[in-house]
Amino acid sequence: MISLSVATSPPRQFHHPYDDPPRLPAPLAAAVEAVASTGGQIAPPIMGAAAFVMAEIVGVPYTDIIRAALLPAVLFYVSVFVTVHLVSVRRGLALVPAEELPPWALILAPRRVGPVCAALIGLGIGFWLGRSVATSAFYGIVGLLAAFVLTQAGRLPAREMAGRVLDGLEDAGRGLVIIGVLLAGAQVLVSMVNLTGAGVALSSAIVSLGGDSMAMVALMVGLVCLVMGMGLPTTAAYVLVAAVLAPALTEVGIPPLTAHLFVFYFATISVITPPVCVAVFVAAGIAGTNWMQAAGEAVRLGAMTYLVPFLLLIYPGMVLEGGPFAILDAMLAGLVLVLAIPLLLSRIPLTGQRGLDIALLLAVVALAIWPHPVTPFLAALVLLGGWGFGRRRQRATA
Repeated sequence: MISLSVATSPPRQFHHPYDDPPRLPAPLAAAVEAVASTGGQIAPPIMGAAAFVMAEIVGVPYTDIIRAALLPAVLFYVSVFVTVHLVSVRRGLALVPAEELPPWALILAPRRVGPVCAALIGLGIGFWLGRSVATSAFYGIVGLLAAFVLTQAGRLPAREMAGRVLDGLEDAGRGLVIIGVLLAGAQVLVSMVNLTGAGVALSSAIVSLGGDSMAMVALMVGLVCLVMGMGLPTTAAYVLVAAVLAPALTEVGIPPLTAHLFVFYFATISVITPPVCVAVFVAAGIAGTNWMQAAGEAVRLGAMTYLVPFLLLIYPGMVLEGGPFAILDAMLAGLVLVLAIPLLLSRIPLTGQRGLDIALLLAVVALAIWPHPVTPFLAALVLLGGWGFGRRRQRATA
């Protein structure tokens, strides 16, 4: 008699796709870190050290720098947020579990936000009283130290509190020494360029090649800024390009503040632009991934940043000048671009047909950057029309 035995396996349990969500790819994680950190250089009220140098070079109050950089900074971070969101949706990345997020009570604790708010208040008081940049920064430092001592009193022993204050002052001193050395080296290079006449020759060559076209001059200046800023810290890169390339922009009729912001932005984003992208190198090393893949992701995330300097030239309202209508025009153009460019680069379907999506989004981008007061409104209508068409098609298919 032959007995047959069948090996039975335990019943298979249902596995929900969100039970074990995909992890954030290492190149994308490195790119987000590099791009978001770079944005801190252009985000008011406390921008990078190069912004304080700009106030001295241009000869305007630092508050003017803050006001002019406010809208571009908002557009930059909205663009990064939208791009990360769309890429996460396309790749099926889940949200961070609620238990891994710190509670709001801990985030907004006085010992955490108090020193930061006190530093901003001290800096603002200095500017409001008309003090110099250095004196205003001193007020901010005093406010920071006073708030730290007040919020940590009773929580830390006096010896440990004094040790932390001294450690902070030591770190700040080292940072100042590094910045001073970089500025000194950049100033030596700038002096050599000016003494040899290379800066004047380069500016004249750019203006000559660009002719009367402001767009061509700006495009060449932007490309040269990217090359000259590669491998240099932001402050040193800005000092170099401001001395050599900003005169080429002012020569074709661009206001000095706008010209310096233009070269400042390109000097800043040179740290995420391949092949010499210092910020991406560091972030890729932390994430343990290939820097070339991380650089590609960084360029996609920061794509809007490459257009922001040109928007400064197209729309005077981008620096909050020209009246309410000009500012509204600039805000609408920027909003359309921060939606269209991430949709184009993340390949999220808009109408359901890839070819139509590409043509539609390219038309939206072209209208948004066309120098005419009406084109931003047309770009917004085209984008809304495409979205509405896609929604109707989706309902019909369902």
